Amino acid sequence: MSTVPVLRAAHVRRSPADAFRLFTDQIGAWWPLPTHGLFGDRAGGLSFVDGRLVERSVGGDETVWAEVVAWEPPTRLVMTWHPGRDDGPASTVEVHFVGDDDGTRVEVTHHGWEAFGERAAAARGSYVGPNAWGFVLDHYADVADRDHPGAEGLAALHEAYDTFFAEAERGGFGPAADGGWSAAQVVAHMIVNDETVAAVTRSLIAGKVVAFENAAGNDTTVLDAVVARAGGDLGALVARGVLLGRLDDEQLATPVPCHLLDGGEVRFDQPMPWGQMMLGVQPTRHVPGHTAQLSALRT
Repeated sequence: MSTVPVLRAAHVRRSPADAFRLFTDQIGAWWPLPTHGLFGDRAGGLSFVDGRLVERSVGGDETVWAEVVAWEPPTRLVMTWHPGRDDGPASTVEVHFVGDDDGTRVEVTHHGWEAFGERAAAARGSYVGPNAWGFVLDHYADVADRDHPGAEGLAALHEAYDTFFAEAERGGFGPAADGGWSAAQVVAHMIVNDETVAAVTRSLIAGKVVAFENAAGNDTTVLDAVVARAGGDLGALVARGVLLGRLDDEQLATPVPCHLLDGGEVRFDQPMPWGQMMLGVQPTRHVPGHTAQLSALRT
């Protein structure tokens, strides 16, 4: 059975190279994971890893969406497409980046429905309408057309993270004290924390409020899995900065229930405006605290 491709496009005020880079390197910052992901509000991130498009949950679970068939910056990206399914038929998503005098036209062609046989029309039908590729590309364009990379006041947060990762990259760490975290686990905690932050921020963008909890970031089983999986992948930091820049003043002022553990004990359990948590607590207490934790492990 033959069905026509699904065609959608967006125009952004960026060069093809920048448009391609945003679409691929920062896909986790603009893709609307709470509504168009497999982990919903618990989605930690979405990124290209070793030629695959992988979604991660805050708890460390992973699911593969696609495999890259052609990676041709700055003009073309082609992927097989099978979100959440490792076997069975797959369609094909092809993205073209066409430059013009005003920026770049990003064209998505979703085809290959014949692979689904009698279910071809139904498979295609799930990717048409106002809540499909057009909705996703609106989120991409929202990030692409912004003139600044983050929310006002992010400088202190980025400075705190720069200091933390500079400390981490110095190396020379000794073994963890009894019951304490190793240096690798401290870095993993920061990555999981960023993914948890991203999940809350995406939910606010989607008009929902979900609780900010750090239980996963304090679970050594989760931390060890992150160490084994990614180690020094700092992509979540980039995504977080871009995501916070998408929040308006009202969203930053939204009280978010916060349930935070430290050393297995509850240290904070009440709502806090999300802007205060991210632009106040994170750069002045949370990140510097873990920077000092790394320093104490150096031999």
